[in-house]
Amino acid sequence: MWHRTPIEEAAALMQRITQHHGRSMLIGGAALFLYGKPQRSLDYDLWVRIANDELVEILTAHGFEIDSNRAGRMVAYYEECKFDFFLFKRAYNYDKELVEYDAIEANAKEVCLEHGKLLIPSIEDMIKLKKLGDDIRSKDLEDIAYLEALLKAGI
Repeated sequence: MWHRTPIEEAAALMQRITQHHGRSMLIGGAALFLYGKPQRSLDYDLWVRIANDELVEILTAHGFEIDSNRAGRMVAYYEECKFDFFLFKRAYNYDKELVEYDAIEANAKEVCLEHGKLLIPSIEDMIKLKKLGDDIRSKDLEDIAYLEALLKAGI
């Protein structure tokens, strides 16, 4: 059973990754929630920069069950929550923009929670990340529209 909320568990994992000299950011829907977009998801996406074997060690120590571990992505579960770990350093998005961990991290926003803190990408960078992949899903278009509205509002 969780001793923390899933978002707090994500913050604890991120802290543990940092202790192992890795780096991480919360991306995807959970990061959008921290920008005020109402959604309920049991899926958490983290972009990490750490050796694959060290990530496996951390997840195992936290009681996660690793479902898949392939180049660039690892999927792990804890109770009803799914955590996707993206391990790539850089990629091009649908608009052919370079999306690079170091650049996104440099603009990231720190969010403090009761049980820790975490990094989330800036609104502009969240838009770039939402365009990763060969196709943009309707959910991603909805999220991009939400983020663009925040930019227009000056948030």
